[in-house]
Order: sequence, then structure tokens, then C-alpha cells
Amino acid sequence: MSPESEWTLIRQCRLGRHDAFKPLVLRYQGEALAVAEALLLDPDEAADAVQDAFVRAYRGLGRLSEGSSFGPWFRAILRNRCLDRLRSSAHRGRESLTEQIVRDHAWVDPVGTDQIERDQLAASVRRGLRSLSPAHREVLVLKEMDGLGYAEIAVALGIPEGTVASRVYHARAALRRVLMGQGMTAMEGESSR
Repeated sequence: MSPESEWTLIRQCRLGRHDAFKPLVLRYQGEALAVAEALLLDPDEAADAVQDAFVRAYRGLGRLSEGSSFGPWFRAILRNRCLDRLRSSAHRGRESLTEQIVRDHAWVDPVGTDQIERDQLAASVRRGLRSLSPAHREVLVLKEMDGLGYAEIAVALGIPEGTVASRVYHARAALRRVLMGQGMTAMEGESSR
């Protein structure tokens, strides 16, 4: 969807056509759910955060500057909703992690492993991700799961590209330390920049 198309929909929403928001939701909901689930480590919490972010975005369309990109603005709203949930007591103690993290993470090779081993790997990765600060977890999720480049992450988070690079580096190092402390070893071809 082009920025012009998005702005046509936003203008219609501002004029009271609520149904004009649906294409924006359809465009961004998959990406939003993936990011929220990776940040919150819980599919139900993620779905709630995404829904809340879309409601807040809809209500805040009047504050979006004409011609601004909807995507980065919405991602900032989603990020704030996820961070609020991470800080809330309702989120503490929940444990859930998708198999995708186990399959896709550079430290884990599930080929030839049985379900018990995959579950153990998932638990190790979950502990590793939980050990990261929200800022480090966020950039690692955007880089490794969403496949965004440093420049794209910088725009999405509104921080300098150098800060993104530093956070990714430190997040990977922290995750590596936790996983190595659990007896895991780095795999060949560990992803980099």
C-alpha cells in the first residue's frame, strides 16, 4: 500500500468513515502481532497489545501530521503498548514462546532433535530473551525476526542508527552469555549485521 493510499484512508477516517481503517489494520496486523509476540513472549498478551495499539492509533489519527508515514507512527504506538505491558504486574510470570523462535534463532538447530530437546531449547531461548532489557529485546526481535536493517530499525524506533547497532551488538552478546552459561555453543554462520 502506497503512502498516498494510506493517506486517502486516513483522511476518510478523519471524516468519520470508520470502515476506512480496516485496510490499514489488514496491512499492519501480521507484522504487529509478530513483533508484539516476540517482545511479550505471550500470544494472548501480544494480541491484546496489538488491538490496544490499533484503537489508540485510530483515536489519534487527528494528531498524525499530514504526509507522515502511518507505519512508523503505528509501530511507536505498538512499542509503547508492549513496553507498558512488560512493566505491568499482569505480565510478570507468564511463560510462552513460539516454536518459531526455536526454529529461527541462530543458536538453535532443531534438525534431528526430538520434541523434548526442542522444548528444552525453547526454554533456554526464553530465559535468554527474558534476561535482556526491553530495549535490547526489541532491537533483537526487529533485526532477527522481522529482518529489518539497522536503518529501518532506527526509523521505526526514532533512535540513531549507531544506537541500533550498539543495542543489537550488546543484545546478542548478552543472549550468547546466557545461552553459553546453559551449555549451548554458537552455531556456524551466526547471523550478523
